[in-house]
Amino acid sequence: MPKIVTARHREDVRERARLYLKSRVMMPTIPLGMVGLLAGYGGVAWMWVQDELTPDVLMGSTVLFFWGAVWGWGHARYERYLVATCPEHLARKQKILESAKDYKKTRRDAPSAGPTHPGRRFVLAMYVVGILAQFGITGYYLGKIGAYAAIFLPWAGYFNAKVIFWRELFTRA
Repeated sequence: MPKIVTARHREDVRERARLYLKSRVMMPTIPLGMVGLLAGYGGVAWMWVQDELTPDVLMGSTVLFFWGAVWGWGHARYERYLVATCPEHLARKQKILESAKDYKKTRRDAPSAGPTHPGRRFVLAMYVVGILAQFGITGYYLGKIGAYAAIFLPWAGYFNAKVIFWRELFTRA
């Protein structure tokens, strides 16, 4: 009997973690990706209308979108890793959000630290490197391809890559 209860508890924790990712992370990601695409490529289209579109602008916009997609893919891979190794962290976040929605008092003894897994410092360093690289590539292309494209295209790539790599959250019932 204890094996069945343990297996169901693990399944419930994974389902709650998946629900957290779906409702709190992925649902806002879809409109943000679309806004990023429209604003970023709208800036490129505006350059085309003004007859300022060059191969360098097209290459720069592709590089920006690709960089954002690589960053989004890496973040989605890390989220998959969290669901596989320590889903209790994400499930705890979902439980806290549900209790706040239902006006329940949250327990004070619940630890609020992040997930505990090997390589946690490496992940933090990669976040810092990713953010700095995002700002760096945006700053580099800011004067070359226009502000809208330079700012919004990496974010469009980021959010769209996350949606693509997490699409089984929406297909699984």
